[in-house]
Amino acid sequence: MKIAEVKREGAQQLVPLYEGQGHRIVDSFLQGIMGRAWAVFEGDGQESKAVSALILAGDFLFPAGRPQKELAERMEDCMGSGFALAVPKGAGWRELIEGQFPGRFRRQTRYAMQKNRDGFDTDRLKRFAGQLPAGFSLQPVDKNWFERLKEEEWSKDFVSQFSDYEQYSRCGGGFLAVEEKTGEAVSGASSYIVYRDGLEIEVDTKEGYRRLGLARACSARLILDCLKRGLDPSWDAANTVSLHLAETLGYRCFHPYPVLYLTKEER
Repeated sequence: MKIAEVKREGAQQLVPLYEGQGHRIVDSFLQGIMGRAWAVFEGDGQESKAVSALILAGDFLFPAGRPQKELAERMEDCMGSGFALAVPKGAGWRELIEGQFPGRFRRQTRYAMQKNRDGFDTDRLKRFAGQLPAGFSLQPVDKNWFERLKEEEWSKDFVSQFSDYEQYSRCGGGFLAVEEKTGEAVSGASSYIVYRDGLEIEVDTKEGYRRLGLARACSARLILDCLKRGLDPSWDAANTVSLHLAETLGYRCFHPYPVLYLTKEER
């Protein structure tokens, strides 16, 4: 057996390992758009076959196939932000990863969301998008905002996965709630990862500006923009607050699922 990085142009060879995984973030790499991957291969030459794989997309790690210690070890180098969220496929992977990160993992629950069968209520979304408190306005993420969002910890993930603004504007997009008095963005919804026919929505609000309806307005505006462009606005809820917001906007919970929050340093 040998381990090797899989380039995006060769991503199709990993598709059988991820069948039925249900995460659109994974699709971004499998479609050759974003992310990195490594695989363990058996056989030689044309008989070589991937039996295990690890996809890194943003801060998410998706192992698949046979649990392999070499791939769990590879996760150590996949935490550019000092952490990663591993989505183990089966108990074997979970136990292997927990053994690789003693004292450096925390079990969490996320929520896979689906659009309602009847689709979004666009009138309701338009109403939400227009319900901003006095003193705030909605603005699209333009080139200037793209650069500014990188500078603050709370907002950098809105744009961090894109090489430049041209890629962001072509494949993704986002909207910000801007405080008119200061000219500062304090909340937003943006494309975290993109795939061929859609994007994964990232939502956040600066501390001190929460519970004002800002995230709801930004998210509604981005969903409407996606629908206009023929894009799928995918939502994966990190916690019950995100779950509630998603359901308010017109999603429904498909199922909760376990993740492992991994850190470089012992907690």
